[in-house]
Amino acid sequence: MLVMTLIYMIAPIILCLVNILLLKTSHWYVWNLTLLVVFGVITYLDVYFLLPSRNLLSIIISNGFWGMIFEGIMLFLWLKFSDNEDSHDDASREKRNSNTKKLIIGISTFAIVWLVGVVGGLHSKWSVKPTWNSISKQYSKSSEAPTFKRNETPIALTPDTVLNRVHKSMSDVPNSQYYDTPDTVQAQYFNGKPVYIIPLSYADFFTMLKAKEIPGYFIVDATNQNAEPKFMKKSYKYASSAYFNHDVDRQIYRNNPEWLTMSTPQLEIDNDGTPYWVQTVFKAEKFSRRPNYKKLHVVVMNAQTGKQNTYSLKNLPKFIDEGITSDAAASMNKIFGSFQHGYWNQYFGQTGIIKPTNNGPEAGVTSIFNRDGSISYFTDFTNPNSKADSAMGYTMINARTGELTYYSANGIMDSSGAKENAEQNYKAQKWDAEMPVLYNINGRPTWVMTILDKSDAIRGYYYLDAQDQSIYGNGDNPTSALDVFRQALANNSATAKNTPGAEKQTIKGTVDRSAVVSSKNKVMFTLQGSDTVYTVNTNDYDKANLIRLGDNLSFKASVVNGQSIGNVEEFKNDSLK
Repeated sequence: MLVMTLIYMIAPIILCLVNILLLKTSHWYVWNLTLLVVFGVITYLDVYFLLPSRNLLSIIISNGFWGMIFEGIMLFLWLKFSDNEDSHDDASREKRNSNTKKLIIGISTFAIVWLVGVVGGLHSKWSVKPTWNSISKQYSKSSEAPTFKRNETPIALTPDTVLNRVHKSMSDVPNSQYYDTPDTVQAQYFNGKPVYIIPLSYADFFTMLKAKEIPGYFIVDATNQNAEPKFMKKSYKYASSAYFNHDVDRQIYRNNPEWLTMSTPQLEIDNDGTPYWVQTVFKAEKFSRRPNYKKLHVVVMNAQTGKQNTYSLKNLPKFIDEGITSDAAASMNKIFGSFQHGYWNQYFGQTGIIKPTNNGPEAGVTSIFNRDGSISYFTDFTNPNSKADSAMGYTMINARTGELTYYSANGIMDSSGAKENAEQNYKAQKWDAEMPVLYNINGRPTWVMTILDKSDAIRGYYYLDAQDQSIYGNGDNPTSALDVFRQALANNSATAKNTPGAEKQTIKGTVDRSAVVSSKNKVMFTLQGSDTVYTVNTNDYDKANLIRLGDNLSFKASVVNGQSIGNVEEFKNDSLK
């Protein structure tokens, strides 16, 4: 902190020395040294509490600005002081004018320094193409999106639901009145299982003084609909909510002077449950504030001891799943969508501009647990100029490597439109659709959402065809909702014809079980030797109402990956004469 204070004090220190050497006048030493001490105290407090940027441009701008202020104050004091002295003779007036000019030169010099820094800052902000080029990206078709498979690709709990359950479990925390929970959760794999980590925070400054340390954190199964948070007694001193030297940001700032931060720290745990703070950092390009996404690093700090190391993305410890934090991923998405054709294109022309919808729970992104044990951030993009709810595409960012994959999309609704569509079905209950994620189900782009009530309790799951909003399925759990949705796909002749894995087959067999669904004018049945549930519309085949156990049937139907079957055609009950 002392080094950073001196760096930000370069201008006042230089001016103080120059003023003392050149302007040898009574009281001048006292004024300069007193003002330098005042500036030093203010600068130290600013560095310690606000943690200003260590970027060269920021240092130049700050020194130029404070140099002007320092010399301006001294000019004011000089003019006021010299007016009170005998300045009627020519020598005194000449000396006064000469010293005034020197002070004005000092102000002008640092005004130029400040101006140079400002111009550099503007150039850094406007010349964004190098930053866009530094993103590791590849382009794929939307049909190559992650494929949803029963009991294989997990549907995660929403962070709001997790936090609601954590609030109810705070009684498990010793002296729980000292602590609060944050507004976000941390996704990661722990011993091979997808979990959420929820750190505690101090309620305020005085509770920190009493508690002295945080007693632990919560962990919850991220994909179990009924999972309850478990409190882990792993006490740690360093936290984002701590003050003074136990503040995480301050510790990382002090120990990594050459790195700039681009995110707030996130808490992850190793295989033994030891908590670590993770923060994405970068070195700006020369004379700019631009990050190079190919050279991102990660600071990993032990939350118990404060010991920290800085790693490249290729050399991260194995237990770190989100070296690219959610803040860093959101920033990457914004740059990717806006700056392919430069800074000014977003205002003039807007060629190729796509806008993140920011419907994710973590800084506008959603953490996805992949089948290979990795985590990706999902974000969909929409047209910035259109009021239509159409999606232009979406990105998946590998949270460990920072690699961005863009999936283009045509003719599908964006996540905002999907949420509104789902919530229309629960208008009476006033339930909300949360955490929309786009999956590829049976070859169809499908929005998968969790339905929450006003207390953030899970009320069900909702699957919506992203191309045809009339096709949807809901259920109490992801599996039942998936079955209903697949049945809706099969019942729609247009989608069934275009659904990979759907084949029209001629089927014969003996009825094993049957049921009439009178409210939907359907009959569901199974055949001996088969687990598949067939569905026939009784509006088309009224004799289907007469199906009985042991009847021999023949028909054609669209088979969808061994699941429920709809669109039964050429139905015939051979047992009816």
